[in-house]
Order: sequence, then structure tokens, then C-alpha cells
Amino acid sequence: MKYKMPPVSNKEIMQLTERFREILGYEADQPIDILWVLENPMRLIFKNEGFDIEIKEVDSMSEHAYTDPKTGKIIIREDIYERAYRGEGRDRFTIAHEIGHYILHANPNMARYPRIYPGDDVKPYEDSEWQADAFAGEFLCPCQAIKGMTPEEVANKFGVSLQAAKTQIKKSLRCCQ
Repeated sequence: MKYKMPPVSNKEIMQLTERFREILGYEADQPIDILWVLENPMRLIFKNEGFDIEIKEVDSMSEHAYTDPKTGKIIIREDIYERAYRGEGRDRFTIAHEIGHYILHANPNMARYPRIYPGDDVKPYEDSEWQADAFAGEFLCPCQAIKGMTPEEVANKFGVSLQAAKTQIKKSLRCCQ
């Protein structure tokens, strides 16, 4: 589900992910161990908010993963988790996307934000899904670290899909001049 959220710019997301990387001890040019982040620092940093992870069987979920702001859980389908463990870029991005939802959107007031339906006039930077994607892209492969790299180099170094690498390079050309 998409929700209309308070606006968040690319610059604000870049600053947030840079600070989060610093807290975790990652330099901009280092690949993220996304499952370690999910299972360790996220649990420590957000323990007072009730953060938890739940892995569900493939048959019990139609979506790949989602963040439940009411329970404070990130719920991940088992096959997505296993492929992320094996380093599959798309699945690593999915988990980073859900971490983005948790950091940007998981709060008790989430229910007060309106749901987005097809045809609604919503700016991309107000869209909860756009925000989580922007977080995931910047968290996994920061614009500043990918300058001058090819999509293949970004995908290989940072463990993302070729599509995510292309999207992030395109964003870096707009935002990181």
C-alpha cells in the first residue's frame, strides 16, 4: 500500500542514510551487509520502539515483504530472506526498502496519513514507496560513492541489481553534481 507522507527530498534522504551509515560504522564506499543491519543494529537501535523481524513461509504471503507500523515488525517472505542471504541484489534491495519504511514511516501516527489510489495527485517525494526506494538506493550505494562507475561496477561492488544500479547512477547525475 502507498501512503501520502510528509515530503522528503532526495537531499534529506541522502543526509539520513549518510548518518545511518556513520552510526553503523560503514564508509560511503563500503557495501552494506543488509541482513546484519536488519538482525543486529536495527534490533538494538529500535528496541524501545518494539522493532522485530518475522520471516514467513512463501505460501503465507503474496508480497515480498512489508513493514507493519502498528506492531513495529518487518515481515519478510522466507525466499526473499534466503536470496538476500545469498547476496541477490533485488532481495537485498527489498530488505533495505523495508528498513527505509521502518525508519521513515513506522510510527503510531502512520494510520493518519491518507492512502494513495491510482489517479491521486501525489508528488513522488510524498509517496511512501518512492521514499523507501530512495532510502534503499542511497543506503546501499550512495551517490557520492558511485561517481564515474558503470552500472555493472555499481551492481557488483554494492550488491544491488543492475536496474537498481542504473537508477542510482541516474539519480547521482541529478543530485550529486
